[in-house]
Amino acid sequence: MAVIESRTSQSGAKSWRVKIRIKGNPQISATFKRRTDAKQWAAKTESDILEGRYFQHAMSKRLTLSEVIKLYCAEGMGHLKDPHTRITHLAYWEKKLGDTYLAELTSNRVLECRAELTTDRTNSTANRYVASLSALLSYAAKERQLLANNPLQNIKKLKEPKGRTRILSEHERLNLIKSCEALNQYPEMTPIVLLAITTGMRRGEILNLRWADIDFKRQQIIIWNSKNGETRNVPLVGPALSAIRKWSKIRPIDNSALLFPSQVKGNSQNNFHLDHAWRLVKCSAGLTDFRFHDLRHTAASYLAMNGAGLREIADILGHKNLSMVMRYSHLTEDHKHQTVTRMSIAIFGELA
Repeated sequence: MAVIESRTSQSGAKSWRVKIRIKGNPQISATFKRRTDAKQWAAKTESDILEGRYFQHAMSKRLTLSEVIKLYCAEGMGHLKDPHTRITHLAYWEKKLGDTYLAELTSNRVLECRAELTTDRTNSTANRYVASLSALLSYAAKERQLLANNPLQNIKKLKEPKGRTRILSEHERLNLIKSCEALNQYPEMTPIVLLAITTGMRRGEILNLRWADIDFKRQQIIIWNSKNGETRNVPLVGPALSAIRKWSKIRPIDNSALLFPSQVKGNSQNNFHLDHAWRLVKCSAGLTDFRFHDLRHTAASYLAMNGAGLREIADILGHKNLSMVMRYSHLTEDHKHQTVTRMSIAIFGELA
């Protein structure tokens, strides 16, 4: 309930003081020179308090983006399989807009930063940076109620090119594996890279593996909680199996321990920090324009070129539908031709 009181100063100037008391909320007040302004503010503020907007707006005026990023990193990213990329994106936003109060963070300011991003990054990358900031602001609005809504929710993505399919040539593959084996300070890189090439597992899936997930008897890996939220089994064979067996000779007794824990002393509960080691092996192998995720494309391409169908590739890589593996369809043409040929011979006899 709003109460408006008139006040007169010693100089004779008149003002109007508004006090709003609503059960369950702290009392707030403001002073105006005109009664009309006082009445308008009281009506709007009462409405905002009753609808839950007022204190959100007040908080958004006090908190900077930098403060909210720290809060989000501490408690809002637990659901992410691999938070490293999002942390990298948010570090950029903190550098650009960290001192900005949430109430002043508009879509226009973000679009200006996105335009700067595209000067040395692709549209796809710029879209990912904005998506990370949008996820933070959705957290601030929905979970922490620091904002009435996410100001970026209506930003349209930049047009992205068709997904690339950069794969390792045989020469590049051999060089990469040799580089991993020669990197003595990071022996983890050999089993990590071989897993990526032979199974197509995502970076986060590999780095979150625990010894309990490895079934040496059945020669498979169990991914309990993949990106799409489902459990799947991944075959563990060939050089990847050999590398993991060799790696297991220095494994801890605890079966729940990470396969690839951090090398930092006393930090074994955290994942191995891949980026620096990956840059070293890439440089040593002479790889250019190649990301760790391209090992997943390489695995899928190898599967397609060696007779796997699109459904099989999707199952192994953990895709729910075929849309994500259609880029490999041209590699399965020979396999489909051979399949139809075998069927025709079986039904009609030798072909002319």
